[in-house]
Amino acid sequence: MDWDFRRLGVNICVCYQVTNAQALAAWQATDQPSVEQLGRLFHCGHHCAMCVPYFQSLLQEWKQGTWPPTGDACRNASG
Repeated sequence: MDWDFRRLGVNICVCYQVTNAQALAAWQATDQPSVEQLGRLFHCGHHCAMCVPYFQSLLQEWKQGTWPPTGDACRNASG
């Protein structure tokens, strides 16, 4: 099984069923995006916390402008 956590729409937080597209939409809606914000909004990281490193990577890449890829960025980020 090949799991690409960077592909837009992929479920990252299995405990609370939160996708990277939901995270992207939340980050785009604020001027201070953070992984902690996802915890407040969706409870990510409040159970097993295995999603946190993935969300941290995605947030860093998003801030650098390298995620999502250009083709994915045009799609609706809400899932």
